[in-house]
Amino acid sequence: MRDASDSLNAYLGRRFGLSLERLLADATAKARCLPLGPAIEIVCDPVGAFSYEDGGASEQYQGLLTVEGATYRFRCSVFTDAGGARYIEDLGAFEPIRWAGSSSASRNATCPK
Repeated sequence: MRDASDSLNAYLGRRFGLSLERLLADATAKARCLPLGPAIEIVCDPVGAFSYEDGGASEQYQGLLTVEGATYRFRCSVFTDAGGARYIEDLGAFEPIRWAGSSSASRNATCPK
């Protein structure tokens, strides 16, 4: 079975024409990549950062991504090079925690601290 992030990435490409990496990179930069309305919601918080001597930086985030009723918990690192280009350096955790019709216990899941 494929990883949840691979499955969601394929779905996002087919349904919205964007990748999971782009969605997370834009969300962690507080940017809206596309006007997606209520179909996609992202809440994320910075949890760490590291600066490199060459001017690059790595920032760690955790959050919740909801796509059409399915919610995923994620933790990722975003690298920004000295020129300002950003990309997902690592998607360390990505797991489904709630979906339409799931139990109330799952609906109350929160991000790890």
